[in-house]
Amino acid sequence: MIPIVFHIDGGPFVVKKGETEEPDLPQTEEEFQLLLKNAAAGDAAAQYLAGCAYRAQADEKLAYLQGNVPSGSPNMRVPFGLYDRDIFSELVAEDRRNAFSWFEKAAAQGDLNALYALSACYTAGMGTAVYPEKGHALLVEAAEKGYVLAEYDLAMEYYYGVDESVRGTVAVPQDHSKAVFWLKRAAARGDALALYFLARCLEEGTGVGKSEEEAFSMYRLSADLGNPWAQSAVGRCYETGVGVDQDLASAAEYYRKAADGGDAEAWDALERLDVK
Repeated sequence: MIPIVFHIDGGPFVVKKGETEEPDLPQTEEEFQLLLKNAAAGDAAAQYLAGCAYRAQADEKLAYLQGNVPSGSPNMRVPFGLYDRDIFSELVAEDRRNAFSWFEKAAAQGDLNALYALSACYTAGMGTAVYPEKGHALLVEAAEKGYVLAEYDLAMEYYYGVDESVRGTVAVPQDHSKAVFWLKRAAARGDALALYFLARCLEEGTGVGKSEEEAFSMYRLSADLGNPWAQSAVGRCYETGVGVDQDLASAAEYYRKAADGGDAEAWDALERLDVK
């Protein structure tokens, strides 16, 4: 994607291509042991991946414990075949403690992926005690250092506001101006969800000057990155003429993309337009 320049509230805003990729986890015991060896040698990237591997293993064991994964699933990275729920629960906890430990080591070396993961561990109490203040502080630190997922999460906290009564969180007052600040940072890196919510703010004039034309353009950018919500929004804009000339054929095209992506409202829109 070629960088695109907008002018929001009189200032330039450049959107560049940005992708958040899932970590490439080891698929065999041999790969896993090699990863642990590199992690033990002090490789921060390996330490982060080791944490991800243990976290994924814990999630899969937990899914089995809850009856969602059959015993001997090929997705399990370490064969187990255990049936005692108490023992199995402890193995889940042990994997989470290992994940937390590796994330902590990698974060101490400045790995932003690990810093963000560590924030989630403290917030949810995975591998450690629930410590919402620490989790939020690390989230802010990761966002301030330019980690796009943290920027987006922080934006959403300000967009909706956070009630301190929710377990594992700290109170965050709703502040749309701050939400827009962090959405801009994440959207500038090409984050699809940040682009979508920034477009909503522009369309509604929430925390930023209202501009339906720029809102439509950002919906389009997010839609082109495969976001079903944005695809449905583009369809709505074409259907109703928000920020763009009305075009029912284009509306149906984007509604169909959104429907294929699982957006229920897009199916309703296709029926409304009587599109076969």
